[in-house]
Amino acid sequence: MNLHLLLVTFSLRNPNKDYTPFFVALRGYSQNWWHYIEQTVIVAANYNAAAFNNFLIENIEETDSLLVVEINAANCQGWLPPFAWKWIQDVSLQVNQEQRLKAILAPPTKPNLLK
Repeated sequence: MNLHLLLVTFSLRNPNKDYTPFFVALRGYSQNWWHYIEQTVIVAANYNAAAFNNFLIENIEETDSLLVVEINAANCQGWLPPFAWKWIQDVSLQVNQEQRLKAILAPPTKPNLLK
């Protein structure tokens, strides 16, 4: 599986609902996660944005909101404390190293001789 760096932002609007299963899934399907901004989490996960979304969406209601986006730390900007940027850069480096290793270890593709 490929490691992905994902931004997960949500608005859970039902004060009477127990959202514990949502947070259990959020952390449980993550290899690593960081939470500094309210209702926003950055996760390193072995799932792409669509798959990770599917794990979470089972635990919310129609009135809630959820956005899961794959991010590239090299393109991130914002106002965060230094330790937050260090976490993002460290995890991004891990993601990039894993992707490079998988590309190196991938079996060679056979040329299409029928063209």
